[in-house]
Amino acid sequence: MCEYNKTDSPVKALDYAIRDYECNEKSVGYGYEIAGNKYWNYLSNKSWEEFLKSMSSLHRAQYNDADGGELKVKQGRWGIYPPKMASFGSSSRFLYNISKNIECFQFEKLLPTRVGGSANLDGYITRGDGDVFVEAKCREIYSSHKTIEVSNVYEEIYKELQELYPKFSFKNNGRPIKNGKEDNEHFNCTFKFNGKEIIHFDIKQLICHFLAISANILENENANKNVKFIYLIFNPEDTDAACFENEKVSSYKGRIFKIYNETIEEIRKFNMEKLFASVFQIQADRLGIEGKKYSSFDFCIADQKDYKEKIK
Repeated sequence: MCEYNKTDSPVKALDYAIRDYECNEKSVGYGYEIAGNKYWNYLSNKSWEEFLKSMSSLHRAQYNDADGGELKVKQGRWGIYPPKMASFGSSSRFLYNISKNIECFQFEKLLPTRVGGSANLDGYITRGDGDVFVEAKCREIYSSHKTIEVSNVYEEIYKELQELYPKFSFKNNGRPIKNGKEDNEHFNCTFKFNGKEIIHFDIKQLICHFLAISANILENENANKNVKFIYLIFNPEDTDAACFENEKVSSYKGRIFKIYNETIEEIRKFNMEKLFASVFQIQADRLGIEGKKYSSFDFCIADQKDYKEKIK
């Protein structure tokens, strides 16, 4: 019989739903033990070590060279925690398992935004004369993105974007408070589409990704001008990927399905080709590069069942 820590959120319930399926169907070990605590929604220490050993040296280097710290034990505010990628609900693990055997697939593609820092694109592969980028989501959509902390340098980008794409808008909700003081380098931001708040979809991250891809096309002569962006979201309704037999886990099933479908709806409201074109124009103006264009842009939503077909 499976063990459970406190199941008090859709995020934790999804972790367990994925775990219970994998434990039943694939005999995966669970329960990472560290600093006297056991995390039942993570791979066991043994299964985690086996997972790492199964990784190619190239793939492991790609994760270690990125800034996400996916493979490392992490020091948090309240103690030491397992590696993020050991979580059953990890989007990195989700993407890795579904893409590891795709020849020439690259994990954690790093591209500068030329605005503030760099964007970590979860996956990347060249297909013919096109670049394919992948963003993966699993447990992330079940945490609210209603108010997001954003660096000041992006406020001007958002102002320009809402001029070019009026259906997009944002609201500056003031400074976050850290250690009792205002953080003057960031602001709390709420994003909207047609005046309605975006709650589950991480539009802030997507804009950063689009800025980075645009800068790459504008500045890199070898960059492909045809772009495909795959937004890969774990589908909890797939009975070949998640199990809701446990009573406590099952009590969150309706909320999980609802949030998943609401997220899809939020994404589909956007004309992604228009959004990308607007971001590209903003980036070209900021970099002072005229005359360079991309040839095509294609955006699609995928899940674990149709991903392999869409990335061909």
